[in-house]
Amino acid sequence: MVLVTAFSNNLFAQQKAKTEKKEKNDDEDNWNFNNNRAPGTWDAVVKDDQINIQFYGAHWSSGRDFPLPEFGTLPNGKIGEFNLNREAGKMTFKGVFESQFGHGSYQFVENTQFKAYLEQRGYKNLDDQLMLDVFFTDINKAYFDYMKANGYANITNDQFKDLAEQNLNRKKLAEYFDLFKTEGYGHQSIDKIVELREHGVSARFVSDFHQIGFKNFPLDKALELRDHGVSAKYITEFTKMGYKDITLDKALDLRDHGVSPDFINSIQKMGYGTLTLDKAQELRDHGVSPKFISSIQDMGYKNITLDKAQELKDHGVNSEFISGVQKLGFKDLTLDKAQELRDHGVTVAYMQKVKSKNLGDIKTLDDYIKLKDTGF
Repeated sequence: MVLVTAFSNNLFAQQKAKTEKKEKNDDEDNWNFNNNRAPGTWDAVVKDDQINIQFYGAHWSSGRDFPLPEFGTLPNGKIGEFNLNREAGKMTFKGVFESQFGHGSYQFVENTQFKAYLEQRGYKNLDDQLMLDVFFTDINKAYFDYMKANGYANITNDQFKDLAEQNLNRKKLAEYFDLFKTEGYGHQSIDKIVELREHGVSARFVSDFHQIGFKNFPLDKALELRDHGVSAKYITEFTKMGYKDITLDKALDLRDHGVSPDFINSIQKMGYGTLTLDKAQELRDHGVSPKFISSIQDMGYKNITLDKAQELKDHGVNSEFISGVQKLGFKDLTLDKAQELRDHGVTVAYMQKVKSKNLGDIKTLDDYIKLKDTGF
């Protein structure tokens, strides 16, 4: 298979300095080969002994990290070619680097002999996309020896494809194997490793939890934590605030309810003292935000409690409602009375309508409530 991409000088009209690494995303990596050809470009950033290359197409993008020494001399200051040779094939890059940044186009030629070797091992459906993934992941004969040495002698066709597509190279596998060995997870299946990778659970992600005191939790819990956006850093921010006894399940609960350290800090800075995690969660569940509390305080209710703020939110009382009632002449409106008005369905629009009728006997807020209760 030969993948050739078009190249023109206008690719260098604008330098793309992308420094963030992107994980492979199947939704984006839709390589579309027509007659063994596909348009595409690349840009790259060099940092230390690594080079991160972002590959682009009409409807996809994919980022990969490579050891810099694999490339040899890079063209600096003028357009040139450089190669990346692996057992799966050869990729020729055409482009230019300015300092640590580069961009251009590429051509990939698969190694037919290595493809035949894979077929001899029993792997089927080695299409263009899969061979490119094999190249990126640097799956070679030594890769299979490495897997066998670590207890994975038999790799199915589906597992082989998953390893390639998820970029589970030897470096990433070594990190997982070391985690399983040192942290007591034992021998894990390839399917479990692939699942961890798909969900973004790296060895470091798990180790970070161990380092802050959470040991002996199953890998399925790590998957749950990752899926819900709970990181070791998230928990550490709470412990620094004094919440020392937070559990993983409590952290999941807080995250699911949108409770962040910033949310708690904002409430406490308003003078409410130390907030319990349960209270913070309760406030979030009822939609009570620092902004909501401030809006009520700005109306003159400086001593509003968190429980009262929660009640007001539940009953639909906000600063706009209070302001509307006050503008109708009720300057001394209490929060309890505002809540009572809302409970009886007395809105500002209703009060304005009644007032326009010039009903002389409707003077107090209680009068409006009684009138509303009659169905008027």
